[in-house]
Amino acid sequence: MGGAGTARANEPFTVEENIRQLNAVDQQIVQLMKHTATALNALTIPHTPESNQTHDPAYEPPKPSLDPPAQKDAFRSATDSFLTALHAVDVKMKRQIFALEEASIVNLAPPQRHENNGPIMASQKPNGVGAVGNIGAGWLNSRGTRVERDMEAELWDKAKGFLKKNEPAQ
Repeated sequence: MGGAGTARANEPFTVEENIRQLNAVDQQIVQLMKHTATALNALTIPHTPESNQTHDPAYEPPKPSLDPPAQKDAFRSATDSFLTALHAVDVKMKRQIFALEEASIVNLAPPQRHENNGPIMASQKPNGVGAVGNIGAGWLNSRGTRVERDMEAELWDKAKGFLKKNEPAQ
């Protein structure tokens, strides 16, 4: 009775499933923007077209009729839809973050201390931005001199070749 569903529930998502989930989050973020625009439009005064105006300064365009109860209902509906979509995005993003932690791509655990009041120990797990512990990949790369030495040797070889080529025949 649901043994297959339980076994599937414990399997990690495939790359394709993660991409589909992130695409769904992307679509819901677009919906968030639409709900925001709808809510803001419900609170604004409708715009009258400028092209209907004559050049008579005494002409006053007719003011659009406002229906505060309808505007309030539209705003409430758009706000409720916004909050529902925001909650769905929040839940899906948390799932993605937990999946990254499960794959050891990011470490969400709080830093460990030597003692209760001691200094924080550097974690030896990757933090998701290219650093392990207090050592970042950029820092490590900046400390290496191999590239510099290789480039210097290459320049010396070019200089020697140039000098040999331009050396007067003796």
